Amino acid sequence: MAPLVVRDRDRSLRGQSRDPHRDARCPRRRRPRPGEADVNLNPKPLRHIDLHSSAGRLEALYRDLQDPAGVAVICHPHPLGGGTLHNKVVFRAARGFENANFATLRFNFRGAGASAGKHDEGEGEQDDVTAAIEWAKKKHPGKKLIVGGFSFGGWVASRVACEMPEVNAIFLIGTPINKYDFGYLRHCDRPILFLHGTEDEHGSVEKLEQLVPQVRNAESVIVTGADHFFTKQLDAVDETIRTWAEEVTASS
Repeated sequence: MAPLVVRDRDRSLRGQSRDPHRDARCPRRRRPRPGEADVNLNPKPLRHIDLHSSAGRLEALYRDLQDPAGVAVICHPHPLGGGTLHNKVVFRAARGFENANFATLRFNFRGAGASAGKHDEGEGEQDDVTAAIEWAKKKHPGKKLIVGGFSFGGWVASRVACEMPEVNAIFLIGTPINKYDFGYLRHCDRPILFLHGTEDEHGSVEKLEQLVPQVRNAESVIVTGADHFFTKQLDAVDETIRTWAEEVTASS
């Protein structure tokens, strides 16, 4: 398996996936590092909850931890392409956050899964992201709040998160820079992580590498050989997210 190309990091990761088809309802927990207490050996059960947006009820999954450092809101890819909260990349991102001691909230945009309403090309979906952020803030007041998503979900989530000062950090996985304009990120002052594959068919890595230096507090991790869905390299998703989330926790 080809190694990762890492940008703006002083550590390397491996992008080999041991089990890309593992059931998303049976997450593996990382073992604690030497001298580290693992507070999440017994995470709380995954809960089905309802969020309420301008479109009506939104289907969501929430996992709390015993004493989380914060909460992450994770948005799924384009629903017209089959994207839902059960997407493998979304699940792997959630697992990475949980292994970094973050509670997680993932939900279906309007018109996806059991959520009310109909797809709105990323406009009404911003209300859905806002509803999720408000719920997470009330559930974990004063805790770190990270918001982002995969592909379409990252585009919608980051547009909202950049306008909400209470969001501490933002992440985009598989940024679809070939389709959407991400120029607004140049005015966003929060730490931003870009996780991207060199073979991403929806986002030219060359275009992304032109954007990243123009974004304040941005870092990118580029996975050599990975396509848009990180096929056979899904481990790169949860490992990168875990490491980055731990750095966000350690920051002031």
